[in-house]
Amino acid sequence: MQHYTPITATPDTRTTPAEADPFEHRFGSTHRLPKGLRKEARGMSWPLFTATYCPTPDLRITGLTSEKLRAGKARFSAELTTYSKTAAPTSTRRETIATGPASAITHFLAEEGRYVEIRTFRQQRIFEATVTFLEVAHQWDHTRTAWAVGFGPTDATSIAHALASGAQRIHG
Repeated sequence: MQHYTPITATPDTRTTPAEADPFEHRFGSTHRLPKGLRKEARGMSWPLFTATYCPTPDLRITGLTSEKLRAGKARFSAELTTYSKTAAPTSTRRETIATGPASAITHFLAEEGRYVEIRTFRQQRIFEATVTFLEVAHQWDHTRTAWAVGFGPTDATSIAHALASGAQRIHG
């Protein structure tokens, strides 16, 4: 009598690059997530990816405008609207002088108690829009980090959406 050991097949759990990168899967091989975010979001569906990295923030920044000044600075203004589950939305118009939109928006967020520091910044054009990928950290507790994504018709609005989403992920 011969003894044999049955061979059991293990399922192939490898994913193709597009399956591993939900952004590439959605927008094509020329659009990939930054390495750290790609590793974290590996295998996510598009709805899960957007719910995780593009959450609707309680503090929204809209109507961002800028006016060039001297010495590489600009005057930025924006409408900040705070949404609550228990009260009507409240809006204020803010203004600051900064060297760019990321600096201005982090200033606006800090004024509202939502301090974040940018650790990684990537931006790319996607069709007629811009997408911004940010890894942000809490200003004092650098172990609290989060990736966030923002889409917008301009570079500045994309940054505003990404920073607002990042602040939401860090501060809740």
